Amino acid sequence: MGGNIQWHIFAYIVSQVETPLVGAVAKVMNAFLSFVAAPLKVSLVLYIALTGILIIRGQTDEAGSALLGRFLKMAIVVWVLTGSGIYQQYVYDFFFQTLPQGLTNALTSGGVTTIDANAFDTVWTKALGAGVDVWRTLSWHDFLSQFIIVVFWIVSILSTVVAFAIWLISRVILALYIAVGPLLIGLALFPATLAIFERWIGSLISCVILQITTIVLLFIILAVEQQVVGQIALMPEADLVGRIEVLLAGVIFFLVAAFVAFQLPGVASSLSGGLHFHTGSIARAVQSTIGSMGRTETAADGSSYRTGRSWLLGGGHLAVSAVGRGAGAVGRAVYKRVRPSTGGSLSDSD
Repeated sequence: MGGNIQWHIFAYIVSQVETPLVGAVAKVMNAFLSFVAAPLKVSLVLYIALTGILIIRGQTDEAGSALLGRFLKMAIVVWVLTGSGIYQQYVYDFFFQTLPQGLTNALTSGGVTTIDANAFDTVWTKALGAGVDVWRTLSWHDFLSQFIIVVFWIVSILSTVVAFAIWLISRVILALYIAVGPLLIGLALFPATLAIFERWIGSLISCVILQITTIVLLFIILAVEQQVVGQIALMPEADLVGRIEVLLAGVIFFLVAAFVAFQLPGVASSLSGGLHFHTGSIARAVQSTIGSMGRTETAADGSSYRTGRSWLLGGGHLAVSAVGRGAGAVGRAVYKRVRPSTGGSLSDSD
């Protein structure tokens, strides 16, 4: 049966990425923690000493509660960054492992389905198996049915690849944010840089939400695909039209799932106010790289010129224009040399 196909491509990719990713994050994180520990302690001691001198001399009008709150915030920052394994436990473990895995386990606790990297392989292998089951009942000249099955395979694989890419990218970006966290936590102490710290927290939450929403979408895809595969298995082989109709419904569903997957980064960003690597940013980056040919403007004397050229298209248009003007000038010069004289005739020379 086609449904017994078992390939683990996505699980293999995750296994090859996860271990070096975790190791690299740990190295960078420990290096930054060691880097900020000494300057942070020295800065804290100097700040407390200077604040104490100002209080003794009566040159500060801040209330004691405000100073106490500021000292408490400093103590927490120093404790997180210099405590033994505190950052590892409360930032790395919480955001990278505990929170995503806990929410995933809560989602799958009511059933037998386990959502992990193998689930992405389950989606496309089941789709491949369902198509194979229908393909076996076709004759060689059923081109339309064969085309529909191929489309079903392509759409199911593409939607799975999109969801997997978004999930893996969010996980890698989350690891990057955690790795540079020791450099950003200290920014919470100063009003001018507090917004940077808050955006960092928002980005962490955004990546976690993106992972969870991708897993929820994958859970829904598995449930719907199970219905599609089950219906195909229950239908008699002679009911070709009914099987093709089920595959067409699967094509539509996978297209919808791919569209929803593209919107998930925006959903996560709108909920948390953090990172938003929407697919539209890729198009804008490509557009900015390609550039523009500019636009034509008319001067006061009636002559025209071009403004707004940029990057590749602008440079290409400028080069083509320069070549065109040069070719025109050469052509006019040659024409002036070879054209006949307009005054008199050949008989006048006699």
